Amino acid sequence: MLLRFLRWFCPASLYEGVEGDLLEQFEADTEVFGERKARWLLRWNVLRFFRPGIILRNSFSKGLINTIMLRSYFKIAVRNIMKRKLYASINALGLSLGIAACILIYLFIQDERSFDQFHANKGLIYRMQGEMYDQNAPELYYRHCYMSLALAQTLKDEVPEVQYATHFVQRTDFFRHEETIFKSKFAYVGKDFFDMFSFDMIEGGAGNLFGSKEELVLTASAATKYFGSKDPIGKVMQIGANGDKLFKVAAIIQNPPANSSLDFEMLLPVESMNGFNEHNLTHWLNQGFPTFIQLYPEASAAEMAPKLQLIVEKYMSSEMTDWGQHLNAPEGTEIYELSFGKLTDMHFQKEIGCDKVSDPQYSYVLGGIALLILVIACINYISLAMTSSASRRKEVGVRKVTGAHKRQLVAQFTFESVFLTFLAMLFGLGLVFLFLPVFNELTGKAISVSTADWLPLIGFSLATTLLIGLLAGSYPAFFLSGLLPTLALKNGVASGAKTYLLRPLVVLQFVLSSFLMISSVVMYRQMDFITSKDLGFNQEQVVVIPTHGSWNDNESNKILERFRQAATQHPEVLSVAGSANPVAFGEDYMVFGGYKVDGVPRTAFGFLVDEHFVPTMELQIVQGRNFDAAMMSDAEESIIVNEALVKELGWTDPLNERMNFHASQPNAPGARVIGVVKDFNFLSLKDEIKPMFLYEGRDLNMGYIVTRLAPGDVKTTLAQLEGDFAEAAPGKPFEYTFLDEKIERQYAQYKRWMDIMLIATCLAVVIAGLGLFGLAGINAVNKTKEIGIRKVLGARVAQVFMLLNKQYIGFALIAFILAAPLSWYAMSEWLSGFAYAIEINWQVFATSMALGVLIALTAVSYHALKASALNPADSLRYE
Repeated sequence: MLLRFLRWFCPASLYEGVEGDLLEQFEADTEVFGERKARWLLRWNVLRFFRPGIILRNSFSKGLINTIMLRSYFKIAVRNIMKRKLYASINALGLSLGIAACILIYLFIQDERSFDQFHANKGLIYRMQGEMYDQNAPELYYRHCYMSLALAQTLKDEVPEVQYATHFVQRTDFFRHEETIFKSKFAYVGKDFFDMFSFDMIEGGAGNLFGSKEELVLTASAATKYFGSKDPIGKVMQIGANGDKLFKVAAIIQNPPANSSLDFEMLLPVESMNGFNEHNLTHWLNQGFPTFIQLYPEASAAEMAPKLQLIVEKYMSSEMTDWGQHLNAPEGTEIYELSFGKLTDMHFQKEIGCDKVSDPQYSYVLGGIALLILVIACINYISLAMTSSASRRKEVGVRKVTGAHKRQLVAQFTFESVFLTFLAMLFGLGLVFLFLPVFNELTGKAISVSTADWLPLIGFSLATTLLIGLLAGSYPAFFLSGLLPTLALKNGVASGAKTYLLRPLVVLQFVLSSFLMISSVVMYRQMDFITSKDLGFNQEQVVVIPTHGSWNDNESNKILERFRQAATQHPEVLSVAGSANPVAFGEDYMVFGGYKVDGVPRTAFGFLVDEHFVPTMELQIVQGRNFDAAMMSDAEESIIVNEALVKELGWTDPLNERMNFHASQPNAPGARVIGVVKDFNFLSLKDEIKPMFLYEGRDLNMGYIVTRLAPGDVKTTLAQLEGDFAEAAPGKPFEYTFLDEKIERQYAQYKRWMDIMLIATCLAVVIAGLGLFGLAGINAVNKTKEIGIRKVLGARVAQVFMLLNKQYIGFALIAFILAAPLSWYAMSEWLSGFAYAIEINWQVFATSMALGVLIALTAVSYHALKASALNPADSLRYE
């Protein structure tokens, strides 16, 4: 090693003499000091020669970095691209698609990681979190971000590390200004909100905001939406469908950016919220108010943590003790724990359901897809370069005969690779900006490239280009530079470095493409299954209309009855029912406790409905009867349960059973079961059918009207319903959703990922197909004389076709054998997230394999047929 280092820096004219002196001294030192110390002295003596006086005696050649050489490499690269336009285009297109995919994924990951990073105090802001003991939760604790109303002020008063605290309670409601009315997302916040978060003021001041609980802050977009070009400051707005609350616009702030977890169009003081009352301020178990805190700059979050549990013990100990006894919690179990999480981590905390939450695995999945596409593109480059190397053998032979060193040839071919990759990068950047809107739609993002984003984007693009150029070009460069000049000039086997990796690389390319193809087929079949599965009720032609009624005087029920009387006069309206829930099963519901199974408290989903609900939804009653409007007892003490609840409770005769679903009345006899409905999927098909019951409450508000329409002119029928609603609820906005569309939105995320996988598969197949097309063309050229001889000897077109294509069919079959277990494992893991899923049977693999073989044959058939049709005389004259 030492002598190799000496040879590297020592001038050739001095090397032999210096080496002899050093070795002679080493032998002398060995006799005097022993071998171990002699080796240390030899190292020191070598290092003593590593000095300018010795190094600068080298007659340095500028070699690889010589400007003239670089200019020569550039000319050769351009000449070779122009000479082999088809294969250069195939390589450039494949690499540009791979680079474009990488850049898009980079933008996605950057956007994900940028959430909430724009706040000046981001390192000091935390979201309060709670962990409630629950035997039914996966880890025995249910995590949430809904706090007690009194917590914010209590933390400011009793925890010395807390400087600011605010609520952030999101709502959606109607806002009016004169004749303008829109539905807007807003939030109730505390005064400290403006000191904590970096939403810049456009007009108005943060210092005196919310001095009155009738003040309102608009974002810039909301100001334009409601007031146009007019100045909104001081203007009065009404909130709610009834417009019974008045607020004065006090300030305008910037719109929350797309990478903000806090999303709103308006801000209102928390004191104006209906739930801000003495009861909620003193009952700490009434938790529905997300809370944020900001620490003093010198404060420690670790020192604050133990003080939070003291707050729980001080204000919630008796309530937690009672709740623990109700749950039969083991002795010593912590029923409730108060914790906190960083603001900048909030976007990735999917286990705490909140707005704009994301799964960090999405970034990994998309990154993996981009990497697969890029690897396929790189394999294309390597395969085409290796297969087409025959056309450059004479060039290499001539260069070596005229004195070119191997490292110079490696540099030349690597430069060509990097240059072609750079051209591909430019085209890839164009593809990025062309397809960025489509990518945003697929991922549900609003990514844009601002001026500040250009420098890191260009840096990432150049780094990716250089990496791809070096990785994709290194093996072909070393292979070509290893050609032996004597044999190269004779068109012989001219390389000591055989193309051992070529076939494995082509198979690997097939494996990656096959993996994506099989995965896409599985995802498509699963999506088709869950969207076409019988849910147990008829979701078609059902319109859900919110009443927008207040809780006073049963206004919603009165609107429902007036609307029912008018709407049922139309033959197009089959039935009208009422529900307290939006009836997009799986979105909003009520959960009641109050019963136990084997001593363990259980919960069930409860839906408040009227007697028309069961027939309107076409639920099937398997035992008992429906609610009866003529029987007052049905509204007071009767329920209809599903089969899952009957099974969980172990009832054999459910119509003679009662169930107490009110945890606040543990000694009450409970409601009488009057009917059992066949199980139906009121949750997403990700979940199994849970215990559920329907109950009737004629004095309770039905906030939604459920209307079943007959098939026909839906547009005309909706216009009639709008008129009926205007008469039933004067002054209230008419809104509606179709139940089937709302249910379908539950699977929007999965469909989005299915589309992403489909596009990724198409990209991979296109790139691999282009590579196969190029390989087949080169292979056909290399076998031109062989094909001519075979045709002279009587070979038919079909035999020649099979000769050229059989290896690719073999590659495809081997690839599917390798890809099948990988895709089966990956898709089994994905399907495990669904309670109702397809089986990955042999048909999935057979379909994918047949599709893959067909694509491979399509890609290579052109050259095979063209070579088969050549005149043997022309083939034999081919040089």
